[in-house]
Amino acid sequence: MKRRRPFIALAVVLALVAAGLTATAISAKPAKRNANSIEVLSLWGGSEKDAFLKVTAAFTKATGINVQYTSARDFIPDIRTRLAAGNPPEIGILPRPGYIGTLAKQGALKPLSGLGLTNAYMKSNYSAGWLSLGSSGGKLYGVPAKANSKSVIWYKPQSFKKYHFKIPATWTQLLAITKKYKAKGLVPWSVGAGPSQSQWTLTDWFENIYARTAGPAKYQALFTGKLPFTDPSVAKAARTMTQIINNKYVLNGVQGVLGQSFVGGITDVFGTKPKAQLYFEGGFVGGIALQQVNTSLKPGKTIASFPWPTVTPSRGRPIVGAADFAAAFKDTPEVRQFLKYISTKAAGTIWVSTGAVNSPNKRVSGKAYPNVLARAEAHQLATAKTFLFDGSDLLPGAFGDTWGFALQDVIQHPSNINSILSDFQKKIKGQF
Repeated sequence: MKRRRPFIALAVVLALVAAGLTATAISAKPAKRNANSIEVLSLWGGSEKDAFLKVTAAFTKATGINVQYTSARDFIPDIRTRLAAGNPPEIGILPRPGYIGTLAKQGALKPLSGLGLTNAYMKSNYSAGWLSLGSSGGKLYGVPAKANSKSVIWYKPQSFKKYHFKIPATWTQLLAITKKYKAKGLVPWSVGAGPSQSQWTLTDWFENIYARTAGPAKYQALFTGKLPFTDPSVAKAARTMTQIINNKYVLNGVQGVLGQSFVGGITDVFGTKPKAQLYFEGGFVGGIALQQVNTSLKPGKTIASFPWPTVTPSRGRPIVGAADFAAAFKDTPEVRQFLKYISTKAAGTIWVSTGAVNSPNKRVSGKAYPNVLARAEAHQLATAKTFLFDGSDLLPGAFGDTWGFALQDVIQHPSNINSILSDFQKKIKGQF
């Protein structure tokens, strides 16, 4: 929410990880590192973290530079604490391009051009759209580290076959399947939007619906401060979202949604003791389900995904996606080597071979993806006619989190949608 080759023997990777890499809890004052090491701060956990550690293990093997990986599940407040203490990490994996601009304006980030990553070099590896998202004030600060589509819905092919369901092409058809599951005494959906800062999943629900009802132009305007959240199109999309996320169709009702985490929701559908039938979130769900939740799953048989359906047919199916960007808080020879390495085809190929992530590096071959789930996501991203970046990630500062909390209020109090949106607009006005 979150690419890669040449392949490294698993035993070697594990040995390198054990010898040179550690994952620690966030601290304002981490242990001192020697001159031949760097710290990378990221919110990645589970399969995403494991995939990244394979990349850094290959980097350590090639350079002798050790990488200390620090987990920060609440990334923005944690990096604020570190900066205030004068103790930033060498590298931060920034989950929101909107925050790149915030940090760049504070003078906290180093421009990539000053670190040996020229604009020409970056253009040879990434499309202009990705470089634009990693830039602020005409300068490039972020290396696009990993990308994913957030316009897929996860289902059980065997269940669809049993009940003679067809892949829904429209919102109406998706609602019909939802109602049919309910009529059969089954719980149609699990949604995890509560503990561990999982409110962000609701922003992804909203974004896919909004893109398909209001269209790409209004989508861009809304999330860049040019259209207020009080616009009628916003309330319309929020109400559409509650056609599914309500006490009737989600596991344990709305309060169950608020009590379940993102990964817990995946377990509800694809775990060894499933409780629901459908789950929505990005392409990264496949890697988490296969590697963390239930290793007996069979891609394409017991787990698969289909593209988000149209809602308003004339708006089509724009792809909503996201990416994380690696940025430098310090300029050292080790930092320069690390950023150069992770921007290469070799690093991207190792990354995607794990099946946990997708690479924005255009030099990474589709053949590097290990299973049908990962290849389908890569194909969707590569062939998208319209790609829209995750809206909440475009919001300034920590407002992506604030927007998620507002949507928690929406699903609890759908009759108060207009006032909830009005309150959020008052908070974000003037922040862009």
